[in-house]
Amino acid sequence: MKKNIFKILALLLFVVIANSCKKEDPLNVDFSQYNIDNPVANTALDKWLTTTFLDEYNIDVIYRYNRFYHGDDRDVAAVKVDKVQAQMQTVLEGFILPYRKVAGTTFIKKMVPKQFVLFGSGSYNPDNSYTLATAAAGRNITIYAVNDFNVNVAGDVVGKLKTIHHEFTHTLNQIVPMPDDFQNITKSTYLATWTTTLDATARDNGYVTPYASSQPGEDFAEVVSHLLVFGQAWYDARANSSTVIGKAALKAKEASVVQYFTNMGIDFRALQMEIQNIVRNQYKYQQASFRYWMGQNLYKSMTINLASDPIYNSSGISTNFSTIYNNMRTAVNGIPGYGLTFNFMKLNFPTATTMNVEISFNQGTTALLANYAFTTALNTTTGATKFTVAPVGGTTAPWVGNANILRTSVQPMLDYLANNNFVADWLPTTINADNYNKYGGFYVSGTPTNYFYGLLGQ
Repeated sequence: MKKNIFKILALLLFVVIANSCKKEDPLNVDFSQYNIDNPVANTALDKWLTTTFLDEYNIDVIYRYNRFYHGDDRDVAAVKVDKVQAQMQTVLEGFILPYRKVAGTTFIKKMVPKQFVLFGSGSYNPDNSYTLATAAAGRNITIYAVNDFNVNVAGDVVGKLKTIHHEFTHTLNQIVPMPDDFQNITKSTYLATWTTTLDATARDNGYVTPYASSQPGEDFAEVVSHLLVFGQAWYDARANSSTVIGKAALKAKEASVVQYFTNMGIDFRALQMEIQNIVRNQYKYQQASFRYWMGQNLYKSMTINLASDPIYNSSGISTNFSTIYNNMRTAVNGIPGYGLTFNFMKLNFPTATTMNVEISFNQGTTALLANYAFTTALNTTTGATKFTVAPVGGTTAPWVGNANILRTSVQPMLDYLANNNFVADWLPTTINADNYNKYGGFYVSGTPTNYFYGLLGQ
């Protein structure tokens, strides 16, 4: 009897426990509001990442949040899913494809990091700086602050591209060490506490950024990424605004970088041109434009020598301009009683708002000049440029006597410059990597087939 009672009590206890654990009502909690990444597998984004990166380059793109990828000592936010494709499209267009075109398919498939990890926020450091990206073991690049990325803002795109190229340079250095000569150029001025270094101080010591002054590895990566993404004009302007010693250091670092890539079988100038074409033409980055740097008065002269400069044979020149130029040369050579020989024409830009046409010619073995003054009105946003005849710029022979002797012969050229509205641009459009960024010019507004260009001087 007692045994039966015990069985009945045990059964009742089991029923009570079972009922107490059973929940008839559904748990009405939307966990997606607590995680901006709704972990649904094989989405359209996943398929695009697989096709574009995993299948083609064996690159795994990790965007779903995982603390393992940033370390336990950092609080880093997850990436917004709608930011992922735009960020990785930029990686493809501004990094992978240029390397593939210039260095070759085998190189990029072998050397490109096999894992890209994306996080939404920056990774903050104890010194109040924050990390935008890291590279590890030659096989991983982690990109932070992706939630702030806006593909429609050129500055955002260029900033991210610069960071990606910086990190890939670390990857290259982990496989092919940076040259010893680079590490010795500014060996005495590296400072680990770079956050206290002013930009002007870094510049005058021969660094592209204060961060570059922290140690040689970061310096090398900064030089590479700035040359590739910000461009040669930016780098030259940085060097020109430095001290004599700082400029020499920056140019020495540039030469070392170019040689490093040459030793790997990569034409650095061709790579620079490919990336700059993306930055200029696709992302429309203002500070990569010729008009911007003309407005900054980086370029002080433009030499036009149709007879001697081989670029005009390889890249051509508009008939409108060449006809006026060649007629001017013939007219100068034919001025009776002087025995003159026309050499070339140069546009000088003493300031961003002034220009003078300089005609170089000889009388026998004596080299002479004739100058004609203009003002310049240039819109750095659109490139629209207007040259206006100005009062004589001096009282010396080039401005007075020589200018008067040649005036009738050169007047059609002066009229061409004064009577047209121009647009400043990198010209010619067919330029090769060896001459890239060395030439610029102007085309007639609305008629891009009517143009001229010349060798730029700083």
